[in-house]
Order: sequence, then structure tokens, then C-alpha cells
Amino acid sequence: MWAQNFTFGSFRFTPTVNSILMKFTRFGAAKKPLHLLTLALLLGGTTAFAQTNTMTATVDGKAWSAPVQKLRLPFPGHVKYLGLAGMAVKPDVQLWIRLLYTGDKLKPGTYEVIPQDGSEYERVYKQSSGADVTWALVDYTEETKGLGHAFRDGESWKGTVTITKVTDTSVEGTFEATMKGVLYKKRGFATATGAGLFANLEDKAITKAGGGMLVKGDPHDHDNSKKTGSTDDIVVKDGKFSLSWEKK
Repeated sequence: MWAQNFTFGSFRFTPTVNSILMKFTRFGAAKKPLHLLTLALLLGGTTAFAQTNTMTATVDGKAWSAPVQKLRLPFPGHVKYLGLAGMAVKPDVQLWIRLLYTGDKLKPGTYEVIPQDGSEYERVYKQSSGADVTWALVDYTEETKGLGHAFRDGESWKGTVTITKVTDTSVEGTFEATMKGVLYKKRGFATATGAGLFANLEDKAITKAGGGMLVKGDPHDHDNSKKTGSTDDIVVKDGKFSLSWEKK
């Protein structure tokens, strides 16, 4: 949870950012119909769009790149959300940038990356002194054992995201971040019964088609898995992203 509730305008922070995202992107028992409908729509005509935009970075000293996807959500009150994610498949490796901001539009500038646990939301807001404020999170997830059996994740901690250019239909920028390393492993019962294998394959297909952010509300949302411990920090340098969703 956030350190405490606080209000600006008509918007009051009470849940975590992840729970809000889950409300808009995961629908519990309705998840399967959503998956199938989304896959049909994506394969119908947006695959090429997803592949024309790119995110690149150096992750723990190794060069990495992937097609970048986006998700914008209509939050209540004055807060808006833009999520960007580079998503590679088989193995799944994803690098997420999540921006929550006030004001009519996202503006060019350099924004501090804050911890995943929400402990710095209020401090960043107070530092804005009533002006528009932007919160930035950078997260990482890497499938270390096939079919969703194990993951090495990086939870947002510190760094910067710089928006160099933004329009109504495009965004470009750079970023660097250090994330807290955590490990996830599929629960024993799920491993023994094969639970979730079909859903994992379906997720991969939708992600490859360009809809990964529609079916995954949070980078650390791993079905039938549990956090098993921590690992070394994950360091991202020389990050760049360029994305356009203008219809041609």
C-alpha cells in the first residue's frame, strides 16, 4: 500500500497502482473470454503495428531489444496512466515503464523512478507544490524456466525516465534504472497438475501479437506462482523507446 492516503483535486489515493491496473485489465473469471476475443482482434490486423516500435536497453551488461507496446487507462479524477513495455517471447523477457501523471497531457521532462512498494508516491507529490506531477516506475521480468515455471523479476526502485518527445499519437524517451531482484516459482500443486499451461501458451500468443499489456495488469503478475526469495539488483542502462500509434 502507499505510505498513507492523500488527495489532490477530486482524486484520493487509496489502493496500490497495481490493484487499479488489475481492475482495468484482469477480469477474474472472465479472463478467458477476454483472452480469446483479444487474440482474435489482434491477429485480425494489428500485428505489424506492434512490431514497428522498439525498446532497447542494456540489462545487467547485456544488450536487449524488443517490440514495445502501450496501454492507456482512464483513471478517475485527474490522474492519467500510460504504460509502455518492451515484450520479447520464448523466453518471456519484459521491461515495463509505467507513468501516472496529472494535468491534461504528459509533458517532456525527466522523472524520478520510484519504488514498487509505493513508499515515495506522497513525497514526489508534495515536492510538486501543487503543480502537475508525474510518477514513474520501471520493472523487469524474465522467464527463467519455460511455460511460466520460474521468473527472475526486478521491482521498481530508483532511476530516471526522460520523455524527449510526446504527441497525441507518439512518445519517445530514454531511461535508466536499478531494480530490486526477486524470484518467483510456480506453486507445487500447479506444477504437479499442469495448471495454467494452456493460459501461459495463450498469453505468449497474445503478447507476440501485440496485446501483452491487455492481458497482464502488472509485470509481476505470474499465475499460479509465488515469490520465493530475492536476488541481485537488476541494472538497466542506456534505455531508449520510440512508439507511434498514429493510424495511417
